Amino acid sequence: MAEHEKRFVWVKDNAGNEYVCRVDDLKDPKKVDEDDLKNCLDDASRALPIGD
Repeated sequence: MAEHEKRFVWVKDNAGNEYVCRVDDLKDPKKVDEDDLKNCLDDASRALPIGD
């Protein structure tokens, strides 16, 4: 994997949800649309159940 393919950024959609995305997957990190978010990881999906 090339060095530029390892660069990630946090972005927010219009609803305020956070995602982590590869920079190369975004057209414009300041204006994210649904197409951009297809290859991103939703912040909430990172949560792992830790039990009680």
